[in-house]
Amino acid sequence: MNKKYFSIWPISLVCVITVTLMNIVEAGCYDKKSPGMDWSGCKKTNKLLDDENFSGSKFDNANLMMSNLDNSNFTNASLVKANLTRASFNQSNFSQADLTKSVGYRASFNGAIFSKTRMIMSEFSRASFEGAEFSNIDWSRAELGRVNFLNARLTDVNFEYSNLSRAIFNGAKLAGVNFSSAYTYRTHFENVDLSMTSQLSQAQINIACGNEKTQLPQGLVKPANWVCLE
Repeated sequence: MNKKYFSIWPISLVCVITVTLMNIVEAGCYDKKSPGMDWSGCKKTNKLLDDENFSGSKFDNANLMMSNLDNSNFTNASLVKANLTRASFNQSNFSQADLTKSVGYRASFNGAIFSKTRMIMSEFSRASFEGAEFSNIDWSRAELGRVNFLNARLTDVNFEYSNLSRAIFNGAKLAGVNFSSAYTYRTHFENVDLSMTSQLSQAQINIACGNEKTQLPQGLVKPANWVCLE
């Protein structure tokens, strides 16, 4: 019997250790909301988390799907690979935050602030950034199809190799925006001044949408018939 007992005991010990470690990890998900907290890998779906100070906090691999985080401070926060699908971040501050490889399908960031924010390889299809402010942003190799940038302000934003198909820039202010190798099929540039942007090619303009008020960089010409005109 002793021999049988000792052969089973190590397995039991492993199970105890595994459960203990899992409890320790999950315990962090119930930490009180405060600057610098760590909710990495936590599930916070359908939560009311608006008007909070999350500066310096970690949300890496966290699931914030359909939660309300309006008017919150995410300065210096890390949201790498976070799931922000259908969540609301209106009027929130993401200055110097890291959203690398984050996913925000149909998320709302209206009026939000992004300054020196890392958004490389992120996916924000159909998300809304209406009236948002962007400055010094690396948003390269991102999926931004049908994103709403209506009346947004973009300064020194890098869209290199990003998909901007059917994105809406109507009324947006663009300066120092890099469109190198970006996909602009039916991207809406109606009433937009593109003269201060860079690396925008004639081929990109030819497949985009514009009108008589669209202003192009020097050397580019408006198509005889814009793609989206009836």
